Formats: sequence, C-alpha cells, structure tokens
Amino acid sequence: MNAATNALIIDVRTPEEFIAGHVRGALLIDFKDASFDAKIAELDPNAEYIVYCRSGNRSAQAAARMREAGIGNIVDLGSLENASAKTGIDIVTD
Repeated sequence: MNAATNALIIDVRTPEEFIAGHVRGALLIDFKDASFDAKIAELDPNAEYIVYCRSGNRSAQAAARMREAGIGNIVDLGSLENASAKTGIDIVTD
C-alpha cells in the first residue's frame, strides 16, 4: 500500500486528535460521535476505505461497524503512525 492508493482514508479519532495531526487527505469521522453510524451510511459501500485511530482499538471497532453497514472493502491500519508508514502519506496538522 502506498500514496497511490484510491482508498478513502478515514480517521476515526476525535476532532481534537485530528487537528493535532492526521494523515494528509484523511476524512474525520469520529467513532465516539453519536452521528458515526449516520455518516458511514452515506459512504459508497463499493469504495475502498482505510481506517486508523490512535492505537488501533477504535479503528478495529469502526471497521467492524462499517462491515455491519454493508461496506466490505476496509483496511484497518491501526495507529496514525502505522497508517502514515503503510500508505507513505505524511502526517499533517490543521
């Protein structure tokens, strides 16, 4: 996996964590937010997704919920650092 991936990268951490640093181009969908299920319901079920969080716990739970919602092509890369390393995409701040 590298920066050439067509997958949408989803950061499932909190907005505060996202602002402190995230993979360039990542979409924030906070796993702990009450709107998480509604937001993933809007995603294309046929697209490719990469999810990550701080340590891998929330991303694993988010990936499971996404699969339950009918999204099948998900790669859970665990932590922010691992997601950056595996995709080759820089960590940036906003």
